[in-house]
Amino acid sequence: MSICEALKSAPPSSLAPAGLLKLGVTINLRLRQRLALGRDPEHVYIVLNGVLLLESMPQPSSRQVVDIFYPGDVVHGAHIPNVPGVNLVAACLGEVVRIGLPRLKGALESDREARQWFETAFANQYPRRLLHLATIGSLTSEERVVSMLIEFAYRVGERGYENARTFDMPLSRTDMADYLSLNADTLSRIMSRLRQAGMLGVAGRGRGYAPNFSALCAMSL
Repeated sequence: MSICEALKSAPPSSLAPAGLLKLGVTINLRLRQRLALGRDPEHVYIVLNGVLLLESMPQPSSRQVVDIFYPGDVVHGAHIPNVPGVNLVAACLGEVVRIGLPRLKGALESDREARQWFETAFANQYPRRLLHLATIGSLTSEERVVSMLIEFAYRVGERGYENARTFDMPLSRTDMADYLSLNADTLSRIMSRLRQAGMLGVAGRGRGYAPNFSALCAMSL
């Protein structure tokens, strides 16, 4: 199975049931805003809009984006790897709902729909993390970048005319480079080559455009 097929087979998470969301508080996120995260959390976050980054800073001069959370994902500190300098950061403007654990546990025990959604959301996130590890470990620099664009297309994009797709580009170049374990200059050169080859265009502020999405997917094999 190709990377493109693997990403396609893991559809975006659905939004949480309204009854579950009403239990929490909606937080409007600013760019680069940090959210409280601990090993013994008192709450979880459900992403409504935007994208969150889980970053690790083992040293003041080093940084690595280790995970991405899209709309419909759940962030629970108890399930976050115990890595040095871990932070949860908003990659762009967005919204999350913060729900206290006691209220959440009560809802999951009494509401079958809420429990099923919650379990499915967690189940969908795990294979995506494994796929990312496989991407970093086995693909070339260009294939990693293409796979990231394909992921955006499936997670925060929509179909365009014929075989085209438009999608949000929620991560900065630095964030993308850190997530893909690439040098920022290398990432910029690859993005320039993709634009020159007609594989990638700009559809507006913070929006990407793939005029031939099938051809872009073929580059990730």
